[in-house]
Amino acid sequence: MPKIVTIHQPNYLPWIGFFSKISHSDCLIIGDTYLLGGQSVLNRNKIRTRSGWSYLTIPIGHKSEGTRISDLSLPAKNEWQKVHWKMIHDNYANAAYFNLYKSELEKLYHEQYRRICQLNENLIQYLLDCFNIKIEILKASDLGIDPRLEKTDLMIALLKKAGADIYLSGPSGRIYLEIVKFGQNYIDLKYFNFQHPVYPQRYPGFEPNMSSIDLLFNTGPMASRIMQNSGNIADS
Repeated sequence: MPKIVTIHQPNYLPWIGFFSKISHSDCLIIGDTYLLGGQSVLNRNKIRTRSGWSYLTIPIGHKSEGTRISDLSLPAKNEWQKVHWKMIHDNYANAAYFNLYKSELEKLYHEQYRRICQLNENLIQYLLDCFNIKIEILKASDLGIDPRLEKTDLMIALLKKAGADIYLSGPSGRIYLEIVKFGQNYIDLKYFNFQHPVYPQRYPGFEPNMSSIDLLFNTGPMASRIMQNSGNIADS
């Protein structure tokens, strides 16, 4: 069977589309050698609140832009962890399935981390387990690839190390990828289409694009099927 590989930065509490794409892959490469760009969700994501939604933001500072993700340190004081957990607890304590997942997630917010990668990778692994996604996980920093390569060249080098037959890109890859290079390197390029599901939320109305914990706390064991059924692979 062809090996499908996808590459993602280790975002903070990623949204549903992140996990839906991973669920259609055989291997995830965590792009921890990428540079932090503007408007990144590496350090923030949305949760549902009574008034609509709110960001949970890890305070890493604007000067971090342009730093390699693997080198990004967390604040010396961990007050933000307490604030984030309180916001999660206060807004989801009465969600249908919150108590099913509360204990393990709370533990992650009480651990000590030096770098944002450590935190985010632990949270991603926790959510992969919750969604019952079993997949090979590799880190770019462990693969010995020069991170200074141009974007498409870097991706192809990582994919070759992972033994990829197919690269599963998000839809924006149609804009920024040098598509011809994938064929030249015998890697098939496919795109992931995601249609955001509508599901019951804690408060009236529906807000899309929340962190995937919103789907998990509100739909419990059904979350995995809802998430996986919301995406499909296309050739172009």
